[in-house]
Amino acid sequence: MSIYDQAADKAKEQLDVISETMCYAKWTQVSMHLTNGKTHSCYHPPTHDIDVEELKTNPSALHNTKEKKEQRAQMLAGERPDGCSYCWRIEDVGGRSDRVYRSGEYWAQNAREEIAEAGADGNINPRYVEVNFNQACNFKCSYCSPHLSTTWEKEVKEHGPYTIAQGEHNNLDSLSNQRLLPKKLAQNENPYVEAFWKWWPDLYKNLEVFRMTGGEPLMDVNTFKVLDYVYKHPNAWLEMSMTSNMVPPKPILMDMFIDKLQRLEEIQIWEDPEKFNPNSGNNWYVAPACKNFATFVSVDGYGVQAEYMRNGLDFPVLQKNVKRILNETDNSTITFINTFNVLSLTSLRDYLQWILDLRDEYAKDRQGIKYIPIPDNGDHKHDDYEVRPKQRIWFDIPLLRAPLWQCIQIMPDYYQSYLEEAIVFMEMNQADEVNIDYRGFKDFEIDKVRRNLEWMKAGSSMDKEELLKARANFYNFFKQHDERRDTDFLSTFPEMEDWWNICKEAEALI
Repeated sequence: MSIYDQAADKAKEQLDVISETMCYAKWTQVSMHLTNGKTHSCYHPPTHDIDVEELKTNPSALHNTKEKKEQRAQMLAGERPDGCSYCWRIEDVGGRSDRVYRSGEYWAQNAREEIAEAGADGNINPRYVEVNFNQACNFKCSYCSPHLSTTWEKEVKEHGPYTIAQGEHNNLDSLSNQRLLPKKLAQNENPYVEAFWKWWPDLYKNLEVFRMTGGEPLMDVNTFKVLDYVYKHPNAWLEMSMTSNMVPPKPILMDMFIDKLQRLEEIQIWEDPEKFNPNSGNNWYVAPACKNFATFVSVDGYGVQAEYMRNGLDFPVLQKNVKRILNETDNSTITFINTFNVLSLTSLRDYLQWILDLRDEYAKDRQGIKYIPIPDNGDHKHDDYEVRPKQRIWFDIPLLRAPLWQCIQIMPDYYQSYLEEAIVFMEMNQADEVNIDYRGFKDFEIDKVRRNLEWMKAGSSMDKEELLKARANFYNFFKQHDERRDTDFLSTFPEMEDWWNICKEAEALI
């Protein structure tokens, strides 16, 4: 049994004592969308509006909203909030849902006493925070939307929404009616961003995971403001991360980012009497400004095929910037996020080889402990700081479920061979867990690819009419994609010509 399953078992026992529907994430985790004033706990429930008036006296209402408190009361009473249907569906067929897994995470476990004290109505500071400050983005990823990218929004304003079977895709009026588009406010007049910075000093005190998303975070001044704050207020328990396309519109933004990462890695002597055991004889600590900084790099394939999926990407520039971070910092990590979709299949083998090559190159640099001398400030004497070997290159392949026309479940069965071959390749290059191998693939990484294969196979039960419509929409969308963006599907994916023709025929039948 993995450590994740063990933690989940422990959490399940704790939750059942409270109620059969209890979930710590409703108290300890939040995703805040400050562009349009929406929030939710984990990413499964739909977002809901933040009350601007309440923020004036309680900036923590970015998380502690009236709706969320009502859902907490339901959980304490053993009822099921509608917004958490993702987990209820899994549990109803006997599975273990994220309700249990997230409650078993260390950041949720560390807040158990505060959760009990807060109850349903109390305001509590979450331990896991994800925030996007801005929709500004220089990419138009094929599965994205104008509410998450200014470049997407600009295209739709110029050319209109995409026409698909029986409707339109990325219609600005529709997105506006759903209140997904950012509010038309100047950055310095955004009440949600203003509330965030009012809450931040108090929120930061017990923060354990903090992640910045977008848009493209490197295009937002608040990203750099956060990094400066952490440098000036170090927290050795804080896991930080940022999701980036790694090709900002101005190269100086990458220079600035790496400079901030280097500052965060500076070893500091800092005092925090509240966080250290007074019996130890000191209330100071020697450490970088945060425990770790992870850059999540969004890239869904390899080479020109990756560029097609994420319009605006310059793949060689991405590769260069990844290596800059690995070369110019000591302790930060890279996690590639492949939002796995139809177009990810055929370059998966090259993508995995790239991961393997990077691990091989940078594992060699991490074989021994690196000692960093600490300047004596006249008060404390201590040994050099140790930077120990660690895995610096990670990847994940979360499944894309929407839009359906890019979901791998709509593919013919013979395309499953790309995943089957990838699994064999990963098994042949599996990491030696006994001797702590930082080069090969971990067993749980191989399991994720197997999971994607099983998900793909489950598409065989899809309704035939729904399948036909999804394939027709694939053809409709990417035909317009090529016309608008001066791209060429068949020259980029020549091995998928049969798939293109299948979708073209489906479009003729709709």
